Amino acid sequence: MTSVKDQIRQEYKKRRRQLSDEEAARLSQQVCERAKSFLEDRNELKRIHIFLPIASQREVDTFPLLDFLWANGYDVSTSLVDPASGDLKTVSVPAGVTFHYDSWGIPIPSIFENKNPEELELIFVPLLAYDLYGMRIGFGKGYYDRFFSSLQNLPVKVGMSFFEPEGRLPAESHDIPLDFCITPIKVLTF
Repeated sequence: MTSVKDQIRQEYKKRRRQLSDEEAARLSQQVCERAKSFLEDRNELKRIHIFLPIASQREVDTFPLLDFLWANGYDVSTSLVDPASGDLKTVSVPAGVTFHYDSWGIPIPSIFENKNPEELELIFVPLLAYDLYGMRIGFGKGYYDRFFSSLQNLPVKVGMSFFEPEGRLPAESHDIPLDFCITPIKVLTF
């Protein structure tokens, strides 16, 4: 039996697949431009975690935002999945680093150092769908919810989406809501 969350995942994967390459690139650029303005309005936040896009899943392309972060002296991190534990570990994304791709198509910095996730001030979070209350649905592995729950000092959590929010998504007790979500046309606050 397919759960409601699984149905929503399938719907949003389909919506992404229906975007042309040009449309996805244009929407990604708009989301990144809004993210840059968002950060400029919060210039006290300097230690930023960014997700790197899985191209085959047509995630928001965050590489233009990464270039901005590097050019403006931000301390940039991302996450890698620890194969032994299934948890996310935080690693540096040094300015100008090249990337290779893991088996899921996630860009991995060719050189990095492990970082203390407690130092993060803002986390850009991948998602498939989200709602008016900041609840999100990802790919269903729970990586980010476990990551958030492991932190003593929870940083600002910012989703990025091509689409507008749902009214209300099904949520479970372990789900941790976003603080903001950036779309091509606006920034939502939760």
